[in-house]
Amino acid sequence: MKNLAVIFTIFLPFFCFGQINESFLDGNFINNPFWIGTSENFIVNSSLQLQSNASTTSTSYLFTASESFDDAVWECWVKINYTTSSSNYASVYIASDKNDLTNGCNGYYVQIGGTSDEVSLFLQEGTKKTKIIDGADKRTDGNPVELRIRVTRDKDGNFSLYSKLVSETEFVLEGTVQNNVVRQSSYFGLLFSNTTTTGSAYYFDDILVSGDKVVDNINPEFISLNIELPNKLKLDFSESMDFSNVAFGVDQGIGSPSSQNVSEDKTSVLLSFNYEFDKGKIYKLEITGLKDLAGNPLLETSKSIGIVEPIAISDLIINEIMFDNPENSLEYLEIYNTSDKVLDVSGLVFTSRKTDGSLNSGNKIPSKTLLLPGQYLALCEDADSVKNYHQVPAESYILSCGWSSLNNESATVVLCNSAKDTIYDELTYSEKWHHPLVKNTKGVAIEKINPLLPSQDSESWHSASSETHYGTPGYKNSQFREIEQESTVEKIVWLEPEAFSPDNDGTNDICMVRYKTNSYGYVANAMILNPNGNKVYTVVSNALLSSEGFFIWDGKTDDGKNVNPGIYVLYFEIFNPTNGKRNLIKLPVVVSSL
Repeated sequence: MKNLAVIFTIFLPFFCFGQINESFLDGNFINNPFWIGTSENFIVNSSLQLQSNASTTSTSYLFTASESFDDAVWECWVKINYTTSSSNYASVYIASDKNDLTNGCNGYYVQIGGTSDEVSLFLQEGTKKTKIIDGADKRTDGNPVELRIRVTRDKDGNFSLYSKLVSETEFVLEGTVQNNVVRQSSYFGLLFSNTTTTGSAYYFDDILVSGDKVVDNINPEFISLNIELPNKLKLDFSESMDFSNVAFGVDQGIGSPSSQNVSEDKTSVLLSFNYEFDKGKIYKLEITGLKDLAGNPLLETSKSIGIVEPIAISDLIINEIMFDNPENSLEYLEIYNTSDKVLDVSGLVFTSRKTDGSLNSGNKIPSKTLLLPGQYLALCEDADSVKNYHQVPAESYILSCGWSSLNNESATVVLCNSAKDTIYDELTYSEKWHHPLVKNTKGVAIEKINPLLPSQDSESWHSASSETHYGTPGYKNSQFREIEQESTVEKIVWLEPEAFSPDNDGTNDICMVRYKTNSYGYVANAMILNPNGNKVYTVVSNALLSSEGFFIWDGKTDDGKNVNPGIYVLYFEIFNPTNGKRNLIKLPVVVSSL
């Protein structure tokens, strides 16, 4: 067993850079290579093998640096002097981004033993573990268990797992799989799980690792930005970063940090400032010179943040919904922050009502999700799919999360807190709310004309425009219209615009009939007349008016059909029953086909 190791000890340094050949011939695990972890639970025994030495029940591990990942081969001899079980097994981490498993890691490992007494390959994402090659059951059903494992991986992410018992002369294929969830490695590791009676039952030896380091050409990403009161900012990134030439700056008089504390794995930094952050302010962080360890720059160099405040009932509304998704994309729900506060919407639930009025279990908004004032957030099953289909702008905010299919005709969706005892907004939508020109409503979202309009009013909604692929997830709606405008001319009634084209292209699709009264108590009747003076649409009948407001005409007749292009007349009668004042206004309105 040691002869092969001696050969590799002599020759491996000449043709493999940064790879592993470890047979513990030096009698320790602190030199050539250096191992780190729960080292107190390991020894190198008199046979020059790494052996477990745990005095109590434990899960113990050692890691050493290893970047081999493309066209790579990993081999290791393992022996367990006990029957394997769910509490007694060994693992060989062929790739990991961390050398400390306290909070998990991202990588791949081979487990020897376990409930099914098998040799299997697992993917680990944080603390989540997924078996991706299921080896033959009862493969390790013996006492002792002694075998050698081998794993190969090519540049395309194709893994092959082999094992060879001491009684066998050739490796046996346990299975193959293609998996690219983890794309590089920083460490190789060994782990054992023992009970009180098996603390010295695990042995490892003759470790050989070869392969190429992955060329990192992927730009790092922001994971999160949080204020830690009174004067700190915490930044988290998708990978280890090079902070040697970085400069940070914050507006609103905050300036540059007085100190920065970089985490041990270099994936986060805590910035301290001389000035404190205030509520009600939005701060912009600017970053220059920040790269990952491979030299790839951080592309998102500007980020806004504010102090999180409690959510009030009117702060969050449902602003857009795709309930009958297109063939090549997904359903989504968009919410909007109507307040001037920074809101933490993590853990809020979006769900639907059952026929008896109770709420379904629903889905939670992901953790660390902040919503800035006036910001949109679209939620869906796969953010990348929705982004690509709708070709959204850079400022769009879309997150992946759990999802429950929406009814294609009508349903009631609810946005509430995790306890479901506080409802922030509720909408019972209908496919009948779509514009008449949209003959096939599949793949067409409905959007609010303005976020401040009441959700449960069909007049507040309009089909998304064709020019935005019938949806604007995570950014301003294609059918957005201002509802509060100041007029410098004293008018009772006016049109915005005076000519419109209700063709659902996102430009002037609706006509807003605005009004402003000089006292309370006015009642209005309004209708659209064709050139012959015949009524085609009732805008409003005996409506008690506010001091100012608007009504909407989207080019439909009373029976729901689109009018032909041409010049029409708005007939607007306003009267006050209290004092008998009456006004009659007639305004031309042009329906265009352009």
